[in-house]
Amino acid sequence: EITREKAAQPPEKLEAPSPEETRRTLHELRVHQIELEMQNEELRRVQVELDAARARYFDLYDRAPVGYATVSEKGLILEANLTAASLLGIERSRLVKRRFGLCVSTADLAVFNAFLAKVFENQVRESCEVTLRKEGKPPVEVRIEAVVAASGRECRAVLEDITERLVAEAELRLAAQRLRTLASEASLGEERERRRVAVELHE
Repeated sequence: EITREKAAQPPEKLEAPSPEETRRTLHELRVHQIELEMQNEELRRVQVELDAARARYFDLYDRAPVGYATVSEKGLILEANLTAASLLGIERSRLVKRRFGLCVSTADLAVFNAFLAKVFENQVRESCEVTLRKEGKPPVEVRIEAVVAASGRECRAVLEDITERLVAEAELRLAAQRLRTLASEASLGEERERRRVAVELHE
């Protein structure tokens, strides 16, 4: 009954705020609105900077002239840029969790495995040169440099195509060998000419 009586009573009238309280409340709301607008502007600025940073990262990482790859201690490819995918001859989307050794020529597989073991064992920058085999395409000679990441469970590797350099070096060696052969033949010719002249003078 008491509850019904209370429910039947009209609600107490709230006192209207004074003009001063109204002005203070409006002022606080304006200040709060300005603070929110400033925070939104700062968020927009940070977003623009993040977008620009992502674009720079894309240019530096994906469009780099060398290959970048993250490789686990077990030799699995965790990440790779576009250049690395091109050197390995496999689409980047198919590289993740793929064993790096599958891309290395059979003749160089032992060299690569020993290199990867040294990278994680010595915790210092190591390098090796191996041949990568690509289906339906000529093999590629690469130099790989790698160092263990801070986590210790993966390494960062740089792949550089050295095919042209090795071809140039082979051509230089061949040219040097030809020069030595020509020099030797010239020396023999001079020696024969000296003997001929000596015989004619003696006669």
